[in-house]
Amino acid sequence: MVKVLDIRKLEYFYYSQNSINTFIKCLFKFRLKYLENLSWKREGSVEENYYENIKQGLDFHLICERYFAGIPLGKLNDDDLVKKVNSLKDTFKIDKKNDYLVEYEVKMTKGAMRLQAKYDLIIVTPDKKIQIWDWKTENRKLSIEEMKKRIQTLVYMYVLSENVENMFGFECKKEDITMNFWQPQYENSIITIEYSKEAHIQNEKYLSKIIKNINSYDFYSANAKLYSSHCKFCEFNYLCNNQKIYEQ
Repeated sequence: MVKVLDIRKLEYFYYSQNSINTFIKCLFKFRLKYLENLSWKREGSVEENYYENIKQGLDFHLICERYFAGIPLGKLNDDDLVKKVNSLKDTFKIDKKNDYLVEYEVKMTKGAMRLQAKYDLIIVTPDKKIQIWDWKTENRKLSIEEMKKRIQTLVYMYVLSENVENMFGFECKKEDITMNFWQPQYENSIITIEYSKEAHIQNEKYLSKIIKNINSYDFYSANAKLYSSHCKFCEFNYLCNNQKIYEQ
């Protein structure tokens, strides 16, 4: 098997919540996406619906970016999108005393860790409290128990906490940072996760350990059977096993 450029050794490569999550779920998918730089589009009716849902999510994220940046939203032709935008306006009233950072990307290096996070929205209040907001447009209602465990929550809160002073010019207690998830189709259903110094220490230990594992792992000698439970839901299933994604 021909090996390609190992991006783990490149200084410009930063681990995101997506790449870390991919490593946790399937080493082979990580190898295909990040070491061999392959992509594989889903096919079939179920997969078409998957991409349509992605498009709707991207459209809503663009609307949110415009709304918080004070840019006209333009004409909306999709009824479902109109409903979500109305929910956005009702839930988030613009307060000129706050600072709003939309689609804001942060990269950091600490020891062996090179991390990046792209935030849908960061709100900084006059009393120097920081709110991270993330829009979730999937139809399934999320729970706080689930979101607390997500790699995204861990990475986003850790990266922001490490960079507050560089970003905003002031120090911030860990307890003054929150991660908030909002699903517009459920309107006032907001999931808020609080942070702490203890959580930050644990997050750093976890991230440092898993990134060291990724950097040293031999992806070409892994046992494929250990990750077969994820195959039926993976876009690479057709490539790995000559099977299409499982249709529910």
